[in-house]
Amino acid sequence: MELYCKKCSKRLTKKPLSLLKSENINYTDEKDLVPEGKYVFAKDAEFNFGIPITYLINSKSINLVEDDKGNFIGCCGPSEFDELNMVCSGCKQPVGTIIADCWTPIFIGIDANKVSESSE
Repeated sequence: MELYCKKCSKRLTKKPLSLLKSENINYTDEKDLVPEGKYVFAKDAEFNFGIPITYLINSKSINLVEDDKGNFIGCCGPSEFDELNMVCSGCKQPVGTIIADCWTPIFIGIDANKVSESSE
């Protein structure tokens, strides 16, 4: 799977991503939830988002930038489960939210309404 910004068509994934089986999700605090080049469906993970998040991706596998609004709630890092805080570097459309606090694993949640996908 590859992800593209729905607004400007910029490619967001660095390379095609493959699906990780949900039983291989790493819930260890401060460690990557999924390996680079992988994704899982948010519905298969143990998180409750207040926004429509579909994909959970390794933060090193996608090209997004922090928004300039400072939506990074958390004690030691961002853990905003209710607001998009990562944007497309091309058009600045909010696309995802980074989770990387001391009490969470590290990943980016993607709102599928903001991206288009093409499969390998």
